[in-house]
Amino acid sequence: MSEPGSPARRLPGELSEGPSGAPRSRVTAPAREPLAAASYLAFLLLVAAISGPIAPMGIATALCGALTLVRFARAPRPVWPRTPVDRAAIAWFAALVLVSAFALDPAGSFPRVTKGLMPALIGLAALHAGSRADGRRSLAVYLAAAGLVAAAGLGTWVAEGASYAWRARGLSHHYMTFGGQLLLELPVAMAVALTARSARWRWGAGAVALLTFVSLATTFTRSAWMGAFVSGLVVLAGVWPWGLALLALGGVAAWFGAQGEWRDRLHSMVNPSAGYNGERLLMWGAGWRMFQADPLTGVGLQDLHAVYPAYRSPLATEEIGHLHNTYVQIAATMGLAGLAAFAWLYGSLLRTASAGLAWGRGLPARIRSEGEGAGLRLGVTAALAGFLVAGIFEWNFGDEELLYHLYVLVGLAWASRAWGGGGQSKGRA
Repeated sequence: MSEPGSPARRLPGELSEGPSGAPRSRVTAPAREPLAAASYLAFLLLVAAISGPIAPMGIATALCGALTLVRFARAPRPVWPRTPVDRAAIAWFAALVLVSAFALDPAGSFPRVTKGLMPALIGLAALHAGSRADGRRSLAVYLAAAGLVAAAGLGTWVAEGASYAWRARGLSHHYMTFGGQLLLELPVAMAVALTARSARWRWGAGAVALLTFVSLATTFTRSAWMGAFVSGLVVLAGVWPWGLALLALGGVAAWFGAQGEWRDRLHSMVNPSAGYNGERLLMWGAGWRMFQADPLTGVGLQDLHAVYPAYRSPLATEEIGHLHNTYVQIAATMGLAGLAAFAWLYGSLLRTASAGLAWGRGLPARIRSEGEGAGLRLGVTAALAGFLVAGIFEWNFGDEELLYHLYVLVGLAWASRAWGGGGQSKGRA
Protein backbone atom coordinates (compact mmCIF):
# COMPACT_ATOMS: atom_id res chain seq x y z
CA MET A 1 0.00 0.00 0.00
CA SER A 2 1.30 3.51 -0.82
CA GLU A 3 2.24 5.91 1.97
CA PRO A 4 -0.09 8.92 2.45
CA GLY A 5 0.76 11.60 -0.03
CA SER A 6 2.88 9.33 -2.20
CA PRO A 7 2.00 8.37 -5.80
CA ALA A 8 -0.06 5.19 -6.08
CA ARG A 9 1.90 2.14 -7.15
CA ARG A 10 1.17 0.98 -10.72
CA LEU A 11 1.76 -2.18 -12.62
CA PRO A 12 4.24 -2.17 -15.49
CA GLY A 13 2.39 -1.18 -18.63
CA GLU A 14 -0.38 0.64 -16.72
CA LEU A 15 -1.35 4.17 -17.81
CA SER A 16 -0.43 6.99 -15.40
CA GLU A 17 -2.71 10.00 -15.00
CA GLY A 18 -2.10 13.66 -15.68
CA PRO A 19 -3.31 16.51 -13.42
CA SER A 20 -6.79 16.33 -14.97
CA GLY A 21 -7.04 12.58 -14.48
CA ALA A 22 -6.58 11.83 -18.18
CA PRO A 23 -4.13 9.11 -19.24
CA ARG A 24 -0.71 10.67 -19.67
CA SER A 25 1.95 8.05 -20.15
CA ARG A 26 2.57 4.32 -19.91
CA VAL A 27 4.68 3.09 -16.99
CA THR A 28 7.71 1.25 -18.31
CA ALA A 29 8.32 -2.22 -16.91
CA PRO A 30 11.63 -2.42 -15.03
CA ALA A 31 14.19 -4.62 -16.73
CA ARG A 32 14.35 -8.06 -15.15
CA GLU A 33 17.77 -9.00 -13.83
CA PRO A 34 19.22 -11.71 -16.17
CA LEU A 35 19.47 -14.39 -13.48
CA ALA A 36 15.91 -13.71 -12.31
CA ALA A 37 14.72 -13.87 -15.91
CA ALA A 38 16.51 -17.19 -16.47
CA SER A 39 15.10 -18.77 -13.31
CA TYR A 40 11.59 -17.59 -14.19
CA LEU A 41 11.92 -19.01 -17.71
CA ALA A 42 12.99 -22.34 -16.17
CA PHE A 43 9.92 -22.16 -13.93
CA LEU A 44 7.69 -21.70 -16.97
CA LEU A 45 9.29 -24.79 -18.46
CA LEU A 46 8.41 -26.68 -15.28
CA VAL A 47 4.81 -25.42 -15.41
CA ALA A 48 4.52 -26.66 -18.99
CA ALA A 49 6.27 -29.96 -18.21
CA ILE A 50 3.93 -31.11 -15.42
CA SER A 51 1.35 -32.14 -18.00
CA GLY A 52 3.77 -34.62 -19.57
CA PRO A 53 6.24 -37.37 -18.65
CA ILE A 54 8.43 -37.26 -15.58
CA ALA A 55 11.88 -36.70 -17.14
CA PRO A 56 11.19 -33.11 -18.32
CA MET A 57 9.68 -32.32 -14.91
CA GLY A 58 12.86 -33.37 -13.15
CA ILE A 59 15.11 -31.52 -15.59
CA ALA A 60 13.09 -28.30 -15.37
CA THR A 61 12.94 -28.54 -11.56
CA ALA A 62 16.70 -29.03 -11.29
CA LEU A 63 17.37 -26.12 -13.66
CA CYS A 64 14.91 -23.78 -11.95
CA GLY A 65 16.11 -24.80 -8.49
CA ALA A 66 19.78 -24.30 -9.35
CA LEU A 67 19.19 -20.88 -10.91
CA THR A 68 17.02 -19.83 -8.00
CA LEU A 69 19.66 -20.89 -5.47
CA VAL A 70 22.33 -18.88 -7.30
CA ARG A 71 19.97 -15.93 -7.42
CA PHE A 72 19.38 -16.26 -3.67
CA ALA A 73 23.10 -16.49 -2.98
CA ARG A 74 23.62 -13.16 -4.75
CA ALA A 75 20.64 -11.40 -3.18
CA PRO A 76 21.41 -9.09 -0.21
CA ARG A 77 18.46 -10.26 1.90
CA PRO A 78 16.81 -13.29 0.30
CA VAL A 79 13.46 -14.36 1.73
CA TRP A 80 11.82 -17.67 0.84
CA PRO A 81 7.99 -17.61 0.71
CA ARG A 82 6.42 -19.01 3.86
CA THR A 83 3.30 -21.16 3.50
CA PRO A 84 1.06 -23.16 5.86
CA VAL A 85 2.65 -26.33 4.43
CA ASP A 86 6.15 -25.66 5.82
CA ARG A 87 5.88 -27.34 9.23
CA ALA A 88 3.71 -30.16 7.97
CA ALA A 89 6.23 -30.87 5.20
CA ILE A 90 9.02 -31.14 7.78
CA ALA A 91 6.89 -33.56 9.80
CA TRP A 92 6.16 -35.61 6.66
CA PHE A 93 9.86 -35.83 5.82
CA ALA A 94 10.67 -36.81 9.40
CA ALA A 95 8.03 -39.55 9.26
CA LEU A 96 9.55 -40.93 6.05
CA VAL A 97 12.97 -41.07 7.72
CA LEU A 98 11.55 -42.66 10.88
CA VAL A 99 9.69 -45.46 9.12
CA SER A 100 12.70 -46.17 6.91
CA ALA A 101 14.88 -46.60 9.98
CA PHE A 102 12.49 -49.30 11.25
CA ALA A 103 11.61 -50.79 7.85
CA LEU A 104 11.86 -54.48 7.01
CA ASP A 105 14.29 -53.43 4.28
CA PRO A 106 15.94 -50.09 5.23
CA ALA A 107 18.17 -50.16 2.15
CA GLY A 108 15.11 -50.34 -0.07
CA SER A 109 13.15 -47.81 1.97
CA PHE A 110 15.62 -44.93 2.47
CA PRO A 111 15.95 -43.98 -1.24
CA ARG A 112 12.22 -43.18 -1.28
CA VAL A 113 12.65 -40.60 1.48
CA THR A 114 13.61 -38.10 -1.22
CA LYS A 115 9.92 -37.74 -2.10
CA GLY A 116 9.65 -35.87 1.17
CA LEU A 117 11.61 -32.99 -0.38
CA MET A 118 9.00 -32.40 -3.09
CA PRO A 119 6.81 -29.99 -1.04
CA ALA A 120 9.62 -27.45 -1.61
CA LEU A 121 8.04 -27.04 -5.05
CA ILE A 122 5.27 -25.07 -3.34
CA GLY A 123 7.67 -22.36 -2.24
CA LEU A 124 9.43 -22.41 -5.60
CA ALA A 125 6.14 -21.83 -7.41
CA ALA A 126 5.02 -19.15 -4.95
CA LEU A 127 8.35 -17.35 -5.41
CA HIS A 128 8.19 -17.26 -9.21
CA ALA A 129 4.46 -16.55 -9.55
CA GLY A 130 4.21 -13.92 -6.84
CA SER A 131 3.47 -10.93 -9.08
CA ARG A 132 0.26 -10.54 -11.03
CA ALA A 133 2.02 -10.50 -14.39
CA ASP A 134 4.27 -13.49 -13.69
CA GLY A 135 1.48 -15.45 -12.03
CA ARG A 136 -1.04 -14.94 -14.81
CA ARG A 137 1.58 -15.82 -17.41
CA SER A 138 2.39 -19.00 -15.49
CA LEU A 139 -1.29 -19.92 -15.32
CA ALA A 140 -1.69 -19.29 -19.06
CA VAL A 141 1.28 -21.57 -19.82
CA TYR A 142 -0.16 -24.25 -17.54
CA LEU A 143 -3.57 -24.17 -19.20
CA ALA A 144 -2.10 -24.09 -22.71
CA ALA A 145 0.13 -27.11 -22.01
CA ALA A 146 -2.76 -29.00 -20.40
CA GLY A 147 -4.98 -28.34 -23.40
CA LEU A 148 -2.34 -29.37 -25.93
CA VAL A 149 -1.50 -32.61 -24.13
CA ALA A 150 -5.19 -33.44 -23.67
CA ALA A 151 -5.78 -32.87 -27.39
CA ALA A 152 -2.76 -35.01 -28.27
CA GLY A 153 -3.93 -37.79 -25.96
CA LEU A 154 -7.39 -37.69 -27.47
CA GLY A 155 -6.03 -37.71 -31.01
CA THR A 156 -3.75 -40.67 -30.31
CA TRP A 157 -6.65 -42.59 -28.76
CA VAL A 158 -8.73 -42.06 -31.89
CA ALA A 159 -5.81 -43.12 -34.08
CA GLU A 160 -5.41 -46.32 -32.03
CA GLY A 161 -9.00 -47.37 -32.61
CA ALA A 162 -11.00 -45.29 -30.11
CA SER A 163 -11.80 -48.10 -27.69
CA TYR A 164 -11.07 -49.45 -24.22
CA ALA A 165 -8.48 -51.78 -25.77
CA TRP A 166 -6.11 -48.79 -26.00
CA ARG A 167 -6.85 -46.32 -23.23
CA ALA A 168 -5.68 -42.72 -23.70
CA ARG A 169 -2.38 -42.04 -21.93
CA GLY A 170 -1.24 -38.62 -23.15
CA LEU A 171 2.51 -38.11 -22.79
CA SER A 172 2.80 -39.95 -19.48
CA HIS A 173 2.75 -43.43 -21.09
CA HIS A 174 0.17 -44.77 -18.60
CA TYR A 175 -3.56 -44.21 -18.64
CA MET A 176 -3.90 -44.00 -14.85
CA THR A 177 -1.20 -41.35 -14.54
CA PHE A 178 -2.73 -39.46 -17.46
CA GLY A 179 -6.11 -39.71 -15.77
CA GLY A 180 -4.59 -38.28 -12.58
CA GLN A 181 -3.07 -35.37 -14.49
CA LEU A 182 -6.38 -34.61 -16.17
CA LEU A 183 -8.14 -34.86 -12.80
CA LEU A 184 -5.91 -32.04 -11.52
CA GLU A 185 -6.22 -29.94 -14.67
CA LEU A 186 -9.96 -30.14 -15.27
CA PRO A 187 -11.20 -28.34 -12.10
CA VAL A 188 -8.55 -25.62 -12.47
CA ALA A 189 -9.60 -24.91 -16.06
CA MET A 190 -13.27 -25.13 -15.12
CA ALA A 191 -12.93 -22.71 -12.18
CA VAL A 192 -10.91 -20.18 -14.18
CA ALA A 193 -13.45 -20.32 -17.02
CA LEU A 194 -16.27 -19.57 -14.56
CA THR A 195 -14.50 -16.74 -12.73
CA ALA A 196 -12.24 -14.91 -15.19
CA ARG A 197 -13.36 -11.38 -16.07
CA SER A 198 -11.68 -11.38 -19.48
CA ALA A 199 -13.51 -13.06 -22.37
CA ARG A 200 -10.18 -14.34 -23.68
CA TRP A 201 -9.45 -16.09 -20.37
CA ARG A 202 -13.00 -17.45 -20.10
CA TRP A 203 -13.05 -18.94 -23.59
CA GLY A 204 -9.48 -20.21 -23.39
CA ALA A 205 -9.96 -21.90 -20.02
CA GLY A 206 -13.34 -23.21 -21.15
CA ALA A 207 -11.76 -24.86 -24.18
CA VAL A 208 -9.14 -26.49 -21.95
CA ALA A 209 -11.83 -27.71 -19.56
CA LEU A 210 -13.71 -29.31 -22.46
CA LEU A 211 -10.58 -30.96 -23.86
CA THR A 212 -9.51 -32.35 -20.48
CA PHE A 213 -13.04 -33.61 -19.78
CA VAL A 214 -13.32 -35.51 -23.06
CA SER A 215 -9.77 -36.82 -22.81
CA LEU A 216 -10.41 -37.99 -19.24
CA ALA A 217 -13.37 -40.01 -20.50
CA THR A 218 -11.07 -41.83 -22.94
CA THR A 219 -8.70 -42.97 -20.19
CA PHE A 220 -11.51 -45.18 -18.81
CA THR A 221 -9.96 -44.55 -15.36
CA ARG A 222 -12.81 -44.91 -12.90
CA SER A 223 -10.97 -43.47 -9.90
CA ALA A 224 -10.19 -40.30 -11.85
CA TRP A 225 -13.80 -40.09 -13.03
CA MET A 226 -15.03 -40.21 -9.44
CA GLY A 227 -12.44 -37.64 -8.37
CA ALA A 228 -13.41 -35.35 -11.23
CA PHE A 229 -17.08 -35.53 -10.25
CA VAL A 230 -16.24 -34.50 -6.69
CA SER A 231 -13.97 -31.73 -8.00
CA GLY A 232 -16.84 -30.44 -10.11
CA LEU A 233 -19.08 -30.37 -7.06
CA VAL A 234 -16.54 -28.23 -5.18
CA VAL A 235 -16.07 -25.79 -8.06
CA LEU A 236 -19.80 -25.32 -8.58
CA ALA A 237 -20.45 -25.02 -4.84
CA GLY A 238 -17.94 -22.17 -4.76
CA VAL A 239 -18.92 -20.18 -7.81
CA TRP A 240 -22.31 -21.33 -9.13
CA PRO A 241 -24.38 -23.30 -6.55
CA TRP A 242 -27.30 -23.73 -8.98
CA GLY A 243 -24.94 -25.68 -11.20
CA LEU A 244 -24.84 -28.48 -8.64
CA ALA A 245 -28.27 -29.60 -9.83
CA LEU A 246 -27.06 -29.68 -13.44
CA LEU A 247 -23.99 -31.71 -12.46
CA ALA A 248 -26.18 -34.17 -10.56
CA LEU A 249 -28.46 -34.50 -13.59
CA GLY A 250 -25.40 -35.01 -15.78
CA GLY A 251 -24.22 -37.80 -13.50
CA VAL A 252 -27.61 -39.51 -13.62
CA ALA A 253 -27.72 -39.15 -17.40
CA ALA A 254 -24.26 -40.67 -17.73
CA TRP A 255 -25.17 -43.57 -15.46
CA PHE A 256 -28.32 -44.50 -17.36
CA GLY A 257 -27.43 -43.23 -20.82
CA ALA A 258 -23.80 -44.31 -21.32
CA GLN A 259 -23.34 -47.03 -23.90
CA GLY A 260 -20.88 -49.80 -24.64
CA GLU A 261 -17.53 -49.76 -22.86
CA TRP A 262 -18.28 -46.53 -20.99
CA ARG A 263 -21.42 -48.08 -19.52
CA ASP A 264 -19.50 -51.21 -18.51
CA ARG A 265 -16.80 -49.16 -16.79
CA LEU A 266 -19.27 -46.94 -14.96
CA HIS A 267 -21.43 -49.80 -13.70
CA SER A 268 -18.42 -51.89 -12.69
CA MET A 269 -17.69 -49.32 -9.96
CA VAL A 270 -20.36 -50.89 -7.76
CA ASN A 271 -19.70 -54.52 -8.65
CA PRO A 272 -17.08 -56.08 -6.30
CA SER A 273 -16.54 -59.01 -8.65
CA ALA A 274 -16.04 -56.95 -11.81
CA GLY A 275 -12.59 -56.86 -13.34
CA TYR A 276 -9.86 -55.86 -10.91
CA ASN A 277 -12.25 -54.88 -8.09
CA GLY A 278 -12.06 -58.18 -6.24
CA GLU A 279 -8.27 -58.22 -6.42
CA ARG A 280 -8.15 -54.71 -4.97
CA LEU A 281 -10.24 -55.85 -2.01
CA LEU A 282 -7.77 -58.66 -1.38
CA MET A 283 -4.87 -56.17 -1.54
CA TRP A 284 -6.55 -53.96 1.04
CA GLY A 285 -6.99 -56.96 3.33
CA ALA A 286 -3.27 -57.70 3.00
CA GLY A 287 -2.53 -54.06 3.78
CA TRP A 288 -4.62 -54.30 6.93
CA ARG A 289 -2.61 -57.32 8.03
CA MET A 290 0.65 -55.44 7.38
CA PHE A 291 -0.63 -52.59 9.54
CA GLN A 292 -1.60 -54.97 12.33
CA ALA A 293 1.87 -56.51 12.25
CA ASP A 294 3.54 -53.10 12.85
CA PRO A 295 0.94 -50.42 13.60
CA LEU A 296 3.42 -47.70 14.61
CA THR A 297 5.81 -47.46 11.64
CA GLY A 298 4.59 -50.09 9.15
CA VAL A 299 6.73 -52.34 6.97
CA GLY A 300 8.65 -49.51 5.27
CA LEU A 301 8.65 -47.62 1.98
CA GLN A 302 10.28 -50.28 -0.17
CA ASP A 303 8.48 -51.90 -3.10
CA LEU A 304 6.03 -54.44 -1.70
CA HIS A 305 6.76 -57.24 -4.17
CA ALA A 306 9.00 -58.96 -1.62
CA VAL A 307 6.67 -58.27 1.32
CA TYR A 308 3.25 -58.98 -0.16
CA PRO A 309 3.47 -62.81 -0.34
CA ALA A 310 3.67 -63.07 3.46
CA TYR A 311 0.36 -61.16 3.86
CA ARG A 312 -1.61 -61.94 0.73
CA SER A 313 -4.86 -63.86 0.69
CA PRO A 314 -4.83 -67.40 -0.72
CA LEU A 315 -7.45 -66.13 -3.18
CA ALA A 316 -5.17 -63.43 -4.60
CA THR A 317 -3.74 -64.00 -8.07
CA GLU A 318 -1.66 -60.82 -8.58
CA GLU A 319 1.91 -60.04 -7.54
CA ILE A 320 1.89 -56.36 -6.70
CA GLY A 321 4.27 -53.61 -5.63
CA HIS A 322 1.66 -51.34 -4.00
CA LEU A 323 -1.86 -51.68 -2.64
CA HIS A 324 -3.97 -49.47 -4.96
CA ASN A 325 -5.26 -47.31 -2.12
CA THR A 326 -3.41 -44.28 -0.75
CA TYR A 327 -4.67 -44.67 2.81
CA VAL A 328 -4.17 -48.44 3.04
CA GLN A 329 -0.72 -48.01 1.48
CA ILE A 330 0.35 -45.38 4.02
CA ALA A 331 -1.09 -47.39 6.92
CA ALA A 332 0.70 -50.56 5.80
CA THR A 333 4.05 -48.97 4.97
CA MET A 334 4.21 -46.11 7.50
CA GLY A 335 1.80 -47.05 10.28
CA LEU A 336 0.21 -44.48 12.57
CA ALA A 337 3.26 -42.23 12.24
CA GLY A 338 2.68 -41.97 8.51
CA LEU A 339 -1.09 -41.56 8.74
CA ALA A 340 -0.75 -38.69 11.22
CA ALA A 341 1.92 -36.97 9.14
CA PHE A 342 -0.09 -37.40 5.94
CA ALA A 343 -3.24 -35.98 7.53
CA TRP A 344 -1.30 -32.91 8.68
CA LEU A 345 0.38 -32.50 5.29
CA TYR A 346 -2.79 -32.83 3.23
CA GLY A 347 -4.77 -30.60 5.55
CA SER A 348 -2.10 -27.93 5.14
CA LEU A 349 -2.25 -28.31 1.33
CA LEU A 350 -6.00 -27.66 1.41
CA ARG A 351 -5.50 -24.69 3.71
CA THR A 352 -2.82 -23.23 1.45
CA ALA A 353 -4.77 -23.72 -1.76
CA SER A 354 -7.96 -22.20 -0.37
CA ALA A 355 -6.33 -19.24 1.41
CA GLY A 356 -8.51 -16.16 1.18
CA LEU A 357 -11.61 -17.86 -0.21
CA ALA A 358 -13.57 -17.47 3.06
CA TRP A 359 -16.15 -20.19 2.41
CA GLY A 360 -19.65 -19.13 3.33
CA ARG A 361 -22.44 -16.84 2.22
CA GLY A 362 -21.47 -14.54 -0.62
CA LEU A 363 -18.51 -16.64 -1.77
CA PRO A 364 -19.56 -16.75 -5.48
CA ALA A 365 -19.71 -12.95 -5.64
CA ARG A 366 -16.37 -12.56 -3.89
CA ILE A 367 -14.68 -15.05 -6.21
CA ARG A 368 -16.07 -13.40 -9.33
CA SER A 369 -14.98 -9.97 -8.14
CA GLU A 370 -11.38 -11.14 -7.84
CA GLY A 371 -11.27 -13.04 -11.14
CA GLU A 372 -8.94 -15.81 -12.21
CA GLY A 373 -6.72 -15.61 -9.10
CA ALA A 374 -9.61 -16.67 -6.86
CA GLY A 375 -10.72 -19.08 -9.57
CA LEU A 376 -7.31 -20.73 -9.48
CA ARG A 377 -7.50 -21.17 -5.70
CA LEU A 378 -10.98 -22.63 -5.98
CA GLY A 379 -9.88 -24.95 -8.79
CA VAL A 380 -6.82 -26.21 -6.92
CA THR A 381 -8.89 -26.77 -3.78
CA ALA A 382 -11.35 -28.79 -5.86
CA ALA A 383 -8.48 -30.72 -7.48
CA LEU A 384 -7.13 -31.63 -4.03
CA ALA A 385 -10.57 -32.87 -2.97
CA GLY A 386 -10.89 -34.98 -6.13
CA PHE A 387 -7.36 -36.32 -5.66
CA LEU A 388 -8.33 -37.56 -2.19
CA VAL A 389 -11.32 -39.42 -3.62
CA ALA A 390 -9.28 -40.98 -6.42
CA GLY A 391 -6.77 -42.11 -3.79
CA ILE A 392 -9.36 -44.55 -2.42
CA PHE A 393 -8.75 -46.72 -5.47
CA GLU A 394 -5.13 -46.03 -6.43
CA TRP A 395 -1.78 -45.12 -4.89
CA ASN A 396 -1.79 -41.68 -6.50
CA PHE A 397 0.16 -40.01 -3.69
CA GLY A 398 3.06 -42.27 -4.58
CA ASP A 399 3.17 -41.19 -8.24
CA GLU A 400 5.93 -38.58 -8.61
CA GLU A 401 4.47 -37.29 -11.88
CA LEU A 402 1.31 -36.38 -9.98
CA LEU A 403 3.18 -35.01 -6.97
CA TYR A 404 5.14 -32.56 -9.12
CA HIS A 405 1.84 -31.42 -10.55
CA LEU A 406 0.01 -31.17 -7.24
CA TYR A 407 2.70 -29.23 -5.38
CA VAL A 408 3.27 -26.73 -8.20
CA LEU A 409 -0.48 -26.07 -8.36
CA VAL A 410 -0.65 -25.43 -4.62
CA GLY A 411 2.25 -22.97 -4.91
CA LEU A 412 0.52 -21.13 -7.75
CA ALA A 413 -2.68 -20.99 -5.71
CA TRP A 414 -0.84 -19.53 -2.70
CA ALA A 415 0.85 -16.90 -4.89
CA SER A 416 -2.46 -15.90 -6.51
CA ARG A 417 -3.62 -14.19 -3.32
CA ALA A 418 -1.67 -11.12 -4.50
CA TRP A 419 -2.84 -11.12 -8.12
CA GLY A 420 -6.13 -9.36 -7.55
CA GLY A 421 -4.43 -6.23 -6.23
CA GLY A 422 -1.71 -6.32 -8.81
CA GLY A 423 1.02 -6.38 -6.21
CA GLN A 424 3.63 -8.90 -5.31
CA SER A 425 3.32 -11.50 -2.62
CA LYS A 426 5.55 -11.34 0.41
CA GLY A 427 8.74 -13.25 0.40
CA ARG A 428 9.99 -12.71 -3.14
CA ALA A 429 13.73 -12.37 -3.47
